[in-house]
Amino acid sequence: MRRLWGLLYACTLLAGCRNADAPPTEPFQFPLAIAIQGKSNDYWDAMLRGMESRLDLPGVQLERIYFTADEREATAQRLREGDWRAVALCAPNDEWARQTVEQTIQAGMPVVLVGADLPNTARSGYVGTYYYDAGRRAGAWYARRVPFGEVVVVAGHPVPRAVSEFWEGFRHGLLFNRRVRARLIPLSDSRNAPSVIQKLATEERIKGIFLMGAEVAQQGIGVARLTNVGVLSWRESARDWYRSRQIELLILERPEEIGVRTANLLRNLSQGRGADLQIVYVPYEWLAR
Repeated sequence: MRRLWGLLYACTLLAGCRNADAPPTEPFQFPLAIAIQGKSNDYWDAMLRGMESRLDLPGVQLERIYFTADEREATAQRLREGDWRAVALCAPNDEWARQTVEQTIQAGMPVVLVGADLPNTARSGYVGTYYYDAGRRAGAWYARRVPFGEVVVVAGHPVPRAVSEFWEGFRHGLLFNRRVRARLIPLSDSRNAPSVIQKLATEERIKGIFLMGAEVAQQGIGVARLTNVGVLSWRESARDWYRSRQIELLILERPEEIGVRTANLLRNLSQGRGADLQIVYVPYEWLAR
């Protein structure tokens, strides 16, 4: 009888332990947010696909926020007052963006920057293309290829500061040949690229042209007969231009991989891992003749 009572008592204790160790019936939630100052396009679509491929997990919810300059204050309030486990942000490097990052962090949420870095903030991470390096390599390529004259960069890109960082690197790379000058033509609307390029084709001193941005390149390629044409794009279709020798230089970005790396940081930060600042430059592909 004593053995029977002892066995029953042990079973009761075991059942109690199992109940105590059982997971809660309500799943743990990981709400994450990414806020992008700009419009939806195929660059951001590819980046978000990469993020979603890594965040397809139980309990993880990714909120996508596109906003304009007029919606900045409302977006800042939404970020700092939301119940996010971690936040990703892409915005121009200015005082509003810096304050938004700091206020969001002070509200208890780590922030990862995407595309445009804000070095003077306490952000937890940055992921993007190293535009300065791409520009420097492109400038050095033209310095070797073009003996004299002028090289024009026609540029438009959805990532804030991408054009300015690329241009800075391009000018530095071109210094290897002091007989070559560079000119930047930034475009706010890529649909203007054909008319701009047609006009450039009539200028004899121009010995090369670089089209920065997938849509600028798409609009401008093949418009006029040009030599020493380079392109920075994120569309795989640009490879066909290189194979068919319409262009001599191709820099291919990888926005989907940027999304994957961003998602990895957000996952780690939302789980309390990876407290040190992490700067991630996603490699671009370089094809040149």
